[in-house]
Amino acid sequence: MTIRAIVATTLVTATAALAEMPGGPPQGGYSVAPLRDPLFDSAQVVIETTALNNWLGANIQKLSYEQMKGPREHLYYLIDSRIKQIYAAEQRVLPKANDPILELLFSWSEYLGVFGGAHAFNAVKAPASKAKEPAMKLPAGISLGLDKDLFTVQSNLGWAATFPYYFMIWNVGDFTATGGPRTQLLALSTGAAKDKSQLGHSQATLMFLFSPGSEFEAFQGYWRKQLGIDATTKTQALNVRKLQAQHVVDETSKLHKEFTAWSEPSGSFAVAYIGIEGTYEWNRPHFLDFLRSVEATVGSRPNK
Repeated sequence: MTIRAIVATTLVTATAALAEMPGGPPQGGYSVAPLRDPLFDSAQVVIETTALNNWLGANIQKLSYEQMKGPREHLYYLIDSRIKQIYAAEQRVLPKANDPILELLFSWSEYLGVFGGAHAFNAVKAPASKAKEPAMKLPAGISLGLDKDLFTVQSNLGWAATFPYYFMIWNVGDFTATGGPRTQLLALSTGAAKDKSQLGHSQATLMFLFSPGSEFEAFQGYWRKQLGIDATTKTQALNVRKLQAQHVVDETSKLHKEFTAWSEPSGSFAVAYIGIEGTYEWNRPHFLDFLRSVEATVGSRPNK
């Protein structure tokens, strides 16, 4: 089949699937403001998806983990564009009916080292397609689940976080930091946007950090230093749970970093938000939404 025929067939199938989807509020209160201006139009998504699928089919076994970074990011640029197209058409981010493009894209997620890829695939696949079992191994005591269009990652040590299913979960860890505290880590990439990088677009990064029972000042100081943020950096109110953040930007690379930390009876919490200028501003509403989603599941939490 020619590329032209694939484009025509897939667009017809995907459009028909969209027409069958009933309405519903998307992504559990996360802002819909970033869900516009996809990097690729509908025809480009189909062409790029077909090309990436063929390339991965021929090369996936040859890739080291480090070599997966580029294909993984391109995969999620395409996912992001498709999600934005679905939202523009139907005001939702999770198709009620099968979406063949998302099904094909998510079928590669876990092969490229993304946690939750099997969950996302199962949510968008055709009824006749075989469900996938998660292959990515989570640390003991940390679980991941998908409810409609939201992932929830939860730890038995006392925290949970919720976010849209199209975010790219590229690290989930539990370790003792070198010269620092025991830390549970959750690293995600948001949706994509145009930026001032050489490539011209990127995702922003959300990094969640938790330490059970650690001394808060030491925890905060350790991770702030690891992120290259000076303790004297001015703070600004986030208008979320009375949190304050420190914000720095590298004027050469245009890389922005924002860091906030707080304590709960269950332990010490921190979130870093990192992005190139352009992407940083575009996806920042989802940084604030992510902070609102974080729960201390042992003890009390401040009011929002």
